[in-house]
Amino acid sequence: MLWRSLCRTEFRYWDSKHHIGQKFRGNVGDVDWKTLYLFRKNVEFRTISILDSILDVQVDRIEKFERIAEFGYDAKETLVQQCHTPGTIEDVLARRFYANAVLDHIHRSRALEEWWSLATGDQVPLERALGAFDLFVLHDQPGDLLEFFDELVDHLRIEFPNIETGSTRHKALAAVKFLRRHNLTGIANEICYRDLQNNYIGIALRDPDHPSLPLISVAIYCAIANRLGLDARPCGMPNHVHAMVFPPVGETLDGRPSTHESDDCGPIYLDPYQLDKEVPVDNLQSMLESWGISPIDSSHYLIDTSVGNIVLRTSRNILATVHEFRGHGGAMGDTGHPTIRLYANPFADMDNAFYSALWANFMLSSPLPSVDANSRRQFVPLLLERFERLYPMDASLIEKYICPPFNNSDNPEYWDLHEALRVVRAADSTPKQLRLRNVPGVRERVKYKVGQVFRHKRYGYMAVITGWDVECGMNSDWMAHNQIDSLSRGRHQSFYHALVEDTSMRYVAEENVEIMEPEMPVSLMSLAGRYFKRWDKGRHIFISNIRDEYPED
Repeated sequence: MLWRSLCRTEFRYWDSKHHIGQKFRGNVGDVDWKTLYLFRKNVEFRTISILDSILDVQVDRIEKFERIAEFGYDAKETLVQQCHTPGTIEDVLARRFYANAVLDHIHRSRALEEWWSLATGDQVPLERALGAFDLFVLHDQPGDLLEFFDELVDHLRIEFPNIETGSTRHKALAAVKFLRRHNLTGIANEICYRDLQNNYIGIALRDPDHPSLPLISVAIYCAIANRLGLDARPCGMPNHVHAMVFPPVGETLDGRPSTHESDDCGPIYLDPYQLDKEVPVDNLQSMLESWGISPIDSSHYLIDTSVGNIVLRTSRNILATVHEFRGHGGAMGDTGHPTIRLYANPFADMDNAFYSALWANFMLSSPLPSVDANSRRQFVPLLLERFERLYPMDASLIEKYICPPFNNSDNPEYWDLHEALRVVRAADSTPKQLRLRNVPGVRERVKYKVGQVFRHKRYGYMAVITGWDVECGMNSDWMAHNQIDSLSRGRHQSFYHALVEDTSMRYVAEENVEIMEPEMPVSLMSLAGRYFKRWDKGRHIFISNIRDEYPED
């Protein structure tokens, strides 16, 4: 009993291989709880040990990420704790950043497993398939959607105590009334329609405002209705997804035996995004006609659509929001343009959202394992660009999911994929070149140090210095494109690598650096752990965690 109690109280997250729910429901003697508990403590120890190694040196980090990821959700408990490292710890920013990064990698692995199952023909519930998008932006937040839906259904049964004895129509309407009554679907303000957070089923459930696009509202409804024993499916209406609920075979929507073709055998149509009552088919046909769809063709849109199609529609909604946000210069606040309000740095979450949409399109835009030149192939260079720039720790995911369909040297993607993987893994396994400051020719020419925060004199963004060169180290094409020789001090001044608050990396001439000493650079704090241990409030500088490369900064 003691070991079982320790397993239950000390560990919230368990990898699926344990079937822990089934074990907790079974007899105590059926499981060796002591061995299981000691196994989890060993995972905890090894996870912290590997994470410490990631923080210590900038070498073999990909391999270390993969070693922790092998533990699956058994490592999540420890990683979440490390994400909340107290601010008094010496390497707090680095520890939080890399714990989050490893956790994000594990979440992405799980998300891609869901989409891979869907793409290869398995039956994946709609809420799980859409919940995979949440995993790309979840970070250290709770994420058990299935448990949340079960709790909602329990509340619904309390509010509608006779629901189990009702007809299909009665149950279907009770479910939509429950969701609308508790503001669990829809959006409070249509001005916010395109905001990124409205695309996430997990955020819709947990956010106090429960914001969701029609598609997500329908997914929430279907998840609830199906748990009530109904046959609820999304309807593939263009522009505005609806829900459909079918009666059992041989019954009408009102529970009577079906004896004639004219009987009301359904389905019933619902719009949980904005209504708590049935939507007449005539209304839907009129809507389609207003969009230029003839009555003859309307039947093609009044049928259920696949889970894969709904995932793809969600990915396109995400891409549309990201493109519009970028098109308006990434303006934050109440501007009338889409906002990015998820869990972490808005620009980092935008990158994660965009990455998820690319993966969804790659996996689901055509049947696997075929190579479709007009659909999946176009996403390979986009995924590779982000892999090389932002997600090198996902090398194993590229190898597992993208390489196999192109595993033929006749495919041009074959060479691009293998070269990208080779370059990324080689760079990760190679020790950094030592950059000494206190030597002749450097001391006099490099004015600023790693960790100093600055404002770009011309473009106005805030950034932190992550490295330096004695003079411009880029090639002649780059210098010509950026008109380096037109600068007052030209190419023969020191240049600085810099991490910008929008997550980008820039290369900045010394004459454009205006050093700042903020009390705390809030917009950089969640990003800085990639290179720095902590923020020194007294010196107004980030403390370097890349001393294996810049030991004197």
